[in-house]
Amino acid sequence: MKKNLHYAFVGINGAGKTTLTKLLTGMYDNYEGEIRINGRNIRDYELSELKALFAVVYQDFAKYSITIRDNIALGDVNHLDEERIGRAVSLAGLKDTIHMLPQGMDTYLGKIKEGGVDLSGGEWQRLAIARALYNPAEVRILDEPTAALDPVAESNIYEMFGQISRGISTIFITHRLGAAKLADNIIVINDGAVAEQGKHEELMKMGGSYAEMFESQRSWYQCEA
Repeated sequence: MKKNLHYAFVGINGAGKTTLTKLLTGMYDNYEGEIRINGRNIRDYELSELKALFAVVYQDFAKYSITIRDNIALGDVNHLDEERIGRAVSLAGLKDTIHMLPQGMDTYLGKIKEGGVDLSGGEWQRLAIARALYNPAEVRILDEPTAALDPVAESNIYEMFGQISRGISTIFITHRLGAAKLADNIIVINDGAVAEQGKHEELMKMGGSYAEMFESQRSWYQCEA
């Protein structure tokens, strides 16, 4: 990986895409060989140091029964910056949602607190993305957090995240290929190994597994290769 580029890890369910991110972020430690970040073996990093490099939104992202503001601030617990929180809210498209809540940013979510409000699935997803945007990590990872959405809505979320992450390294992980076209480099994972990689146009010309998957999903997006 190179700095400040967008990468897409694609492949069928169970191909090993999420496993790669868990290896990178130090969640899995039982592996052979070496994984290096900035030329340094990740086993030589302190766990806290390694985790600080990444902001990850997983498919099963957490829903915290605390205020909207505190939900976002968890992205960087050592620094509370109202301006940065406001920017994350705006970039994640949550301003209208928060405006409609009874206490705005101070509205409690969930049912633990009296008067707590629940959000829709899409709003929770945007809140998780806002938390990642507030995080000062050098690499942002979206690991299929939008899998419950339809393919077009998912593609729109990835496009939004890519646009607001310019100047930051990102990794998109999905088995749907609508968002892959946004990436600087697409890495096709098959059975835990890299099967193909390159830009969208290059992979389509190769006519391999990526092109086959894209063609099978073309009708979802009504787009052209």
